[in-house]
Amino acid sequence: MADFEEVSVTLQSGSDIKIRAWQGHDDAQPLVIVAPNSSAADWNDFVAFLAPSHASILANVSSSLELLMLTWEIGEPVLVMAQGQPAVDIASSLVAIAPAAAAGIIVCDGEIGAGQRADMHEISTLVLRGRQGKTLSHAAAVKMHESLKNSTLIEPENCGDFPAKDNPDAAASAINMFLRGASGSFDEASETDPIDPKA
Repeated sequence: MADFEEVSVTLQSGSDIKIRAWQGHDDAQPLVIVAPNSSAADWNDFVAFLAPSHASILANVSSSLELLMLTWEIGEPVLVMAQGQPAVDIASSLVAIAPAAAAGIIVCDGEIGAGQRADMHEISTLVLRGRQGKTLSHAAAVKMHESLKNSTLIEPENCGDFPAKDNPDAAASAINMFLRGASGSFDEASETDPIDPKA
C-alpha cells in the first residue's frame, strides 16, 4: 500500500480544492486522477503498481476549469485519468478548451460523446474498460477508440467498471503499457479479444 498526503490547494480563482498526493520521484510526471465519489483508499493499491515515472494525485475537482487551474498550479501538462462519466466529461472538456494542459488522458467507465470527440485534439488517449464492466459496452469502447485519432483500447480481465479498484495490478499494467507507448488496436479477427497488459 502506498502512502499519500492530503493537501489543500488554492487555485487562481481563490477556491480551495483537496488533493491526495502519493510520494513519487522528484522528476516524475504528474498523473491527476479525477474520480468523484472515490477515496484515496480506492486508489492505494493501484498507485503502488504504477511505474515510478508518474506521481499520482487524486484531485477533488468538479469542472474542467478547476482541473485547468490545478494544472496551472502544477506548472506542467499532466496525464489525466478519468474514472466515471462525470470525470470523463471533465477530462474531455479540458482537452477541448486547453489541449496543452494535458499530456494524455485515460478514460475509465465513461464515454467521450461523439460531439466531444470532434472537438478533441489528437491527444494520446487510453480507453481502459474492464472486461467485465457493464457501464460501457465493448462495442461502444471500440467505436470510441476508432473515432479518436491517437488512442489505445485495453480491456483487462477480472475488472468491472472501476478497473483500478477491481484489479489494481491489471489496471496499472495497462497504464504502464500505455505510458511506454504500446499501441493496441482491434482488427476484424481480434475484435472480441482483450489486450493482455501483463503479456
